[in-house]
Amino acid sequence: MKEIALVIVPFFSVLTSVFVLMFCLTPKKSLLFVINSFAIITLISGFINILLILNGYFELNEKIKIFQSFLYLPLIILLFKEMLFQRLFAFFMLMTIISFLRLLGIALADLFIPLGENVSYLMLIVITFIIYFIYIILVLKFGRKLFKKVFAYGHAKEWILYFLTAAASWFIIEYLPPLFKSNLKMALAVMFFVMWSFIILIFAIINTHERMKQKYAADFSRDIIATGRDHYQKINEQFDALRILRHDYKFHLKTALDMLQSGDLEKSREYLNGLQEQFEDKELPNFCSNVVINSLVSYYARKCIGFNIEFNVTIKIPQDFIVPNYEMCIVLGNLLENAVEACRKLESNRMIKLVLKPMNEPSVSTQLRTESMEASGVQLILMVRNTFDGSVVQEGEKFISTKKDDNCGIGLDSVMAVVDRFGEMFRINFDKEFFNVFVLWK
Repeated sequence: MKEIALVIVPFFSVLTSVFVLMFCLTPKKSLLFVINSFAIITLISGFINILLILNGYFELNEKIKIFQSFLYLPLIILLFKEMLFQRLFAFFMLMTIISFLRLLGIALADLFIPLGENVSYLMLIVITFIIYFIYIILVLKFGRKLFKKVFAYGHAKEWILYFLTAAASWFIIEYLPPLFKSNLKMALAVMFFVMWSFIILIFAIINTHERMKQKYAADFSRDIIATGRDHYQKINEQFDALRILRHDYKFHLKTALDMLQSGDLEKSREYLNGLQEQFEDKELPNFCSNVVINSLVSYYARKCIGFNIEFNVTIKIPQDFIVPNYEMCIVLGNLLENAVEACRKLESNRMIKLVLKPMNEPSVSTQLRTESMEASGVQLILMVRNTFDGSVVQEGEKFISTKKDDNCGIGLDSVMAVVDRFGEMFRINFDKEFFNVFVLWK
């Protein structure tokens, strides 16, 4: 029975770990390919275990344990989509939890019947199965949400520290408790202390990410309000200037008529052209009838003028469009901010093109329609296209901002969150000259 327990308990551990990985992380390959890859490595590991047991090595030494554990590490790195150090953190996080549960099962079995007889090893198998079954139920209910919150943001430097902490936790919980074989209480105390510390680390990561997200949302809301206030102020200035011009228009008209009557056509032309320029200078850009969206786009239009960026805008929003203005501002504000930052790095050829139109518009280009061929029920299509220096930083499939003041890519995550709630599809493509973002709205 001891030999059977030494095979079945590690098998439970491996099977549970693989299931959690495939459930909580996003595979790069097909699910069948991932399952087959893990199955091959598991067979190799199991074959090594059986050989060792048949040759009398009932207690696997530390080197063999490390070797078998790290057989799975290349699979985590190659088969899943998260950034490298997030995948390493996930590996050691799961290893830590599994090691804790396995040792907890051994400790509980030993409390009922001291290990040594066949019944005790049967008890070990049953308790281990129950513990892992409860663990899987918890993972099914909370696993994906937890992983999503833990992996929400963060640069590589932070995740190096997190993964090293997880690796240290696994090492401590795997190799220190066996040193206290004669003192079960001390071994359990070490295990629970390490797990408690590790749980605190996970919730500290989540809390940090939530605070970053809240700060970003507050900063963005403040910027939107400031943009609206600035636009409103400029509208008031425009009205004041136009009121003065209207008040004085009869004097301007009399002056122009006097010049025409005197036959001085050149001076009258110059006078009227100057008057026209005064009116044009007081006009604010009007990109669309939606005051909030128009205010935001006007803000970026002024930014583009300041940075010598060509800004082409085409906006036509249907009256019955259901996406709230604030949500649209999150999308447009973040995408246009990224586009402006990308253009500022260029010495020349600075260009941004914004298109926001119904899909059934005849003027919607073939390129936009190609991006949405598989989409259904699409009302509106958004494209932000800008020139850039051709440099793109990606970690897995995630685009990483190179701005020093960027909150670890929260802006683009905020855009995708809005698309998840209201949109149909979010796509990014690029070549050596242009960076294109497409959003399709339901």
